[in-house]
Amino acid sequence: MLKKSLIGVSLTAILLTGTLYLPSFDHVRNFMAWGKHSIFDFRTHPTRNIENGDAPQVWPHDSLYNKIELTDSLLAKIDSNNTHAFLVIQDGKIIYEKYFDGYTKDSISGSFSAAKSIISMLVGIALGEGKIKSLDEPVGTYVPHFKEGDLAKIRIKDLLTMSSGTSYNESDQSYLGLTAKMYYADDQEYVVNLMEAKEPAGVNWEYRSGDTQVLGLVVEKAFGKNISELTSEYFMKPMGAENDAKWLLDGDSKHEKAFCCFNGVARDYARFGELMRTNGKWKDKQLVPEDYMKAAISPASYLKDPTEGDKLVDFYGFQFWVFNYRGFSIPTMNGLFGQYVYTIREKNAIIVRLGETKVTKPVHHFQPENFTYIDAALSILK
Repeated sequence: MLKKSLIGVSLTAILLTGTLYLPSFDHVRNFMAWGKHSIFDFRTHPTRNIENGDAPQVWPHDSLYNKIELTDSLLAKIDSNNTHAFLVIQDGKIIYEKYFDGYTKDSISGSFSAAKSIISMLVGIALGEGKIKSLDEPVGTYVPHFKEGDLAKIRIKDLLTMSSGTSYNESDQSYLGLTAKMYYADDQEYVVNLMEAKEPAGVNWEYRSGDTQVLGLVVEKAFGKNISELTSEYFMKPMGAENDAKWLLDGDSKHEKAFCCFNGVARDYARFGELMRTNGKWKDKQLVPEDYMKAAISPASYLKDPTEGDKLVDFYGFQFWVFNYRGFSIPTMNGLFGQYVYTIREKNAIIVRLGETKVTKPVHHFQPENFTYIDAALSILK
């Protein structure tokens, strides 16, 4: 009897283990191996290196570098939010730089959804080079799953503005939902192929990481290269990044997790802030087409926001957020747990904050801590 029971238990264990290798459950296996998501996932997940080219263009220090001190109350708020890096650049020079909890200027940190803005800029470059003909092109031109039915009506522009109308539900926290699969599955394309049309595209804004992952597949197809190669070629090398970076891959290392997972250092995140400040220009070279960049960091105000009574969108462009505060319209790269890159163009300034803040109830789609970081920067800026 005992022998039969042991055999039964063994067979059940074998079957369950085998199930974890099926596409429907591979994300569960990877979750068990990689653990809960954090800004340090580059240590456990598959990654691809993003070369900086070994010709760093180091940010110079302002004459007031770290001479202007934050008030005790602001510094206490920043510190209590579990901030790891806080960097303020004005007129192309670092005016304030502080690291916490053993972090340094060479510490890599995950971006989460701040990476979405990088994907947007790659779309802009593809458009400028004619690799994408128009933002009104059907997504199905590049992603086969989007050739059929109502999915065929979705344009690249609808993905950029989070208005695809697909079934991807960001708030679904189920272990079997698309959100869990997107972060932990073996093949991003398999997960994308599970998306279905839910409502007409180009009408309602709804935050969907799935939209960005589809854009990642569009970018791969348009260029014929992976996203890490493109990020190195079009951004890290020409901008003289100080460090190599990494991009998280799916379980089979087939595709970058385009919706979330660039990993770099604070000073290099600031370089993307410079592209927001200059409408796509790094020094004397236009990296992202100017017209595209202007549109990307402007709200898609023709869309409705069902979460706030169908008000017109004033906070989101092409995978960039727009933070309206103290009379400033502030283009923003925004990632889970408080990964922020802000540009205050009227002040010729860039602000980077990286850390591990707990998610709280947003105010008009923004975590309340954003007010603290902008206030702190404004107290430093000339």
